[in-house]
Amino acid sequence: MAENKVDNFGDLEKLALIAESCQTIFSGKAFVLFELPKGEYTRVINHFREVDRHHKQFTIDISGTEFHFVLKEN
Repeated sequence: MAENKVDNFGDLEKLALIAESCQTIFSGKAFVLFELPKGEYTRVINHFREVDRHHKQFTIDISGTEFHFVLKEN
């Protein structure tokens, strides 16, 4: 009997899957916007060395899909 497989993807792997899915739905350019609270915003930005941490937003490109991250103001 086959064992249930649980995939435990990290943030970047999940974003890559979203990018791939966006590209298969439409032929145009995709932009994804996330407005995140401070804790999540910090967790995501820590994945990248080249991002200026003094701004309240940043953008990354994964395979032609742009992901915009904005710090949610309280």
